[in-house]
Amino acid sequence: MTRPDLTGTDPTVITPGAAYGFAQRRSWVFSAWWFSAVLAASGVAYSGFSLMLARSPETGVVLVILGAAMSAMGWALTAMPRFTRKFPKPAADIPRVEQGIRTTPITIRTFLIATALGVAALAILTPKDAYPDILPVLAMIVTLAVGVCAGLAYIRRLMIGSAELYTRWLERR
Repeated sequence: MTRPDLTGTDPTVITPGAAYGFAQRRSWVFSAWWFSAVLAASGVAYSGFSLMLARSPETGVVLVILGAAMSAMGWALTAMPRFTRKFPKPAADIPRVEQGIRTTPITIRTFLIATALGVAALAILTPKDAYPDILPVLAMIVTLAVGVCAGLAYIRRLMIGSAELYTRWLERR
């Protein structure tokens, strides 16, 4: 049995800083591809609604290509940290991480409510003859908001379960 490192510099000792550091690395790797993929998904929603309404799906196709390319690039750029066996850098600002865990649900609710109000305002204030033109935009906005909120919720879940994730990673390492 090894003596625990009391200075906090031994990465095999599970401390909040080490666990949050591991979760931060995982969230960075996730964010590098997810939010671009959400952009591509919103392009799919735009294109789908445009095609259903016999409109041009060009804008949506551009978003799909741009989002897919950025997502692939993000995934490729984070391949090394994704598969590394190197110990993560400990989180430096633990109170800020814990504050993020507490405030993320409020942020998600606020973002979804603001999106719903914005979509409702656009739907109500759009003239009836322009309504078919605005439906793809509304679908794109809703898809974007839901995707961003899902990503934020996942990152929060990573932070909450950071000790367990780090323990499993240490066992596999």
